[in-house]
This record gives sequence, structure tokens and C-alpha cells, in this order.
Amino acid sequence: MPVSSPRRQPLSRAAVIATLAFLTLTPLVFGIHIALWTHGQHVLHLEPAGWILKPLGNLVHTLTAPGWLIARLLLHSWGESDLIASAVACAAGMSVLCILGLWLMGVRNAILRADTRRPLPPALASRRKFLVNTLTGGGSAVVGGTLVDAACRQPLALTVARYVVSIQDLPPSLNGLRMVQISDTHLGPRVARDFIQHALDRAIALQPDVFVLTGDYVHCGLEWLDPAAEQLACLVRTGIPTIAVRGNHDWFNNGERLGDLLRDRGIHVIDNRRLFLARSAVGVTTSTTPQPVSLCVAGLGDLRQHVVDPDAALHDVPASIPRIVLAHNPDTAEHHSLIRSGSHRIDLMLSGHTHGGQVRIPGFGTGAGLVSSYGEKYAVGLVQGPTCRVLITRGVGMSLVPIRFLVPPEIVEITLVAPNSVP
Repeated sequence: MPVSSPRRQPLSRAAVIATLAFLTLTPLVFGIHIALWTHGQHVLHLEPAGWILKPLGNLVHTLTAPGWLIARLLLHSWGESDLIASAVACAAGMSVLCILGLWLMGVRNAILRADTRRPLPPALASRRKFLVNTLTGGGSAVVGGTLVDAACRQPLALTVARYVVSIQDLPPSLNGLRMVQISDTHLGPRVARDFIQHALDRAIALQPDVFVLTGDYVHCGLEWLDPAAEQLACLVRTGIPTIAVRGNHDWFNNGERLGDLLRDRGIHVIDNRRLFLARSAVGVTTSTTPQPVSLCVAGLGDLRQHVVDPDAALHDVPASIPRIVLAHNPDTAEHHSLIRSGSHRIDLMLSGHTHGGQVRIPGFGTGAGLVSSYGEKYAVGLVQGPTCRVLITRGVGMSLVPIRFLVPPEIVEITLVAPNSVP
């Protein structure tokens, strides 16, 4: 009996600590959310502080993830700009964290109280306490460290993926043509403007013949449209042709307006349209009409938010001219208009959208199935679709969840070659 009261003390102390943590951290978490999401535009003026602030915000949103699901179920809102939904989400998320902490402390105490009918020698009891503390504390540290890494470091670990793709009927003058694909920058509350600029600078340093952009330039909020278009304009200022289609997030946020802003800055927006590339003495040039020796680059509307119309994009392209198609969503390769009998020739489709799944659990695959109807098939890399090859990039930014784990961001360099040739 004398040992009963001390045993209750740790749990009471833990409950007090959990309550204080909830009361202190919930307003802090809510404030971070308001700063980065509801009034996210103001963060544009804090760069390069955004390199720190945005990952911090992503970590907060990751830790409180259950709360956002609860807010969605109760209030039918993700809380991007809804203050009530945001407050509910932050409070619910912190509650879940505190309850989890109390449960973990309870498990620890239960293990330490086991076999009390046979008191252990002091040395053995001390050893067991050390092991239990190491397992619970060390396990928590590993999980916490992994979350910090996934929210703060891995989303900034930009890579360059390189592919060499053979193209039938590729004109000799275009053999070795290099494209750099940039996709899913998602300028907004989750991705720092300076990080996107870092990706664009890496792309420019590759000195390709053509830049191709495959959508989702903004995440959420009309206030991001002008900054996104202005930032992408740095590609045009290099003198290198820059060709783009829009993604589902662009259409969420007034795709027509964004298209106008991109065109105003010299970017060729080709949703359900096409251009022809040819090489001249001054480099690669673009034309809206077929050239004797050229390559067609066509765009398709976003699969979920716009009309997919390959007839409009490819109806007058001579059969002998190879075609590269830009389509934000790789599932477009399965669209009935592309796989029907007599469908248009497509030599290669360039896509983004899946972000490579963003999270890959060894032995279980990625989260690509959350955004693709075909699961891992269109997660990342060069794959064979029903009628054409599809190259999917992991993209630069983040979407569904504000983390990356074993799926680093990337830009893609594609070298086009004629069959059996070396660029």
C-alpha cells in the first residue's frame, strides 16, 4: 500500500504537463497557420525567411494533421481561409497530440509497474527503467526527427533527373534537343518563393533548348497568381522558348486569369493547342504552323478541371512530324480520346501532378494512388501508357500533405534522340 500514492503521481504530473502544452501550443499553432495560410501573401515579403517559416508551418500542419481531418468532417472545410475551421483543426490536432503523449506515458508507467508483487533488486529495477525510457523516449525522438526531416529538409533537397528518350522520325537537326521540365511549383503557403527560384535557377543553369512547364504553378489563393507568373518570367528572359500547360490547382484559382498573366510575360500557353519547334542559326524557334523540319509540342487541358481535346491540339499536324504532348495529369494517357481507334500519334507525354507520391514507405510504395486512378503506374519516371510513353516528374512543390519522405523534389532534363543514335 505505501507505494500506491507515488505511482499515481507521474500520471497526474503528465496530465498537468499535457494540459499546459495544449493551452500554450494551440494558440501558437493557430497563429502560425493564420500567418502562413490565411494571410500567406505577406510571407512573400519575408524571403528568404520563408525558407525557415514555410518548413516550420509544414511541420506544424503535419503534427496537427488529425485536426484538419476532423475539421473537414465536421465543418466541410480544410481551413485554408476559414478562421473557425482553422481554430477547430488546430485545437483538435493538439488534443490528439496531447492524448497520444498521455497514452505513451501511461504505457511507460504500466511497464515500470509490472511484476510489483515481486520487487526487483535496485540494480535490475534501475536497468529496466533505463531500457523503458530509452525505448519510449528514443522511439518518440526517432518519429519526431523523421517528421522534422520530412517537413523541413527533404522538401528542399532538389535533384535533377535526366532521361534520354528516342523519338521516331526526329529530324537530324533536332537530334540531341534538350528540354527541361518544371512542374508543380505550388507557390503559396507551403513552398517558399526563394526555393522555387532556386529550382528555376538550376533549370536555367542547364541551358536547355526549351523549357516545358506542366502545371500547378500556384497552390491556393488568387493573391499568388501574379507572383507566380512574374517568377516564371525569368525563364523567358533567357531567350529560351518557354511552353506551358495549366494544372488542376491553376484552374482552382482562376486558370483563365493565370493563362493571361503567363502569356503577358511571353510564355506560350498551349492547353489544347500546339507549337512547332525548329532549329535555326540563332537556336530553337517556335511557330504556330508546321515547318518542313520540325517537332510538334502540343498541350492538353487538365484531365479534372478542363477539357481534354487532342483533336484541337493535333488535328492539322502532318503524320510525319513527331509529337511531344504536355499534360499535367499522367492519367490523361488513359483518356478515351487518346486510346480510341484512329487516335492521334503521340511519341512522348510529359506530366506531373502525382509529385511522385510525396511519401514512400519502403515495402509499401508511395502515395501516388491518392491522386492517380492507376496507383503506382504513374508515380514517377518513364513508363509505357496504352498508346504512348509517359514521363512523370516528382515536381518541385507539395500538395496533399506538406511533407516529402524518400521522394525528393526534382526538375527533369530530357534529351531527345533519333533511334540508334547518340546525341
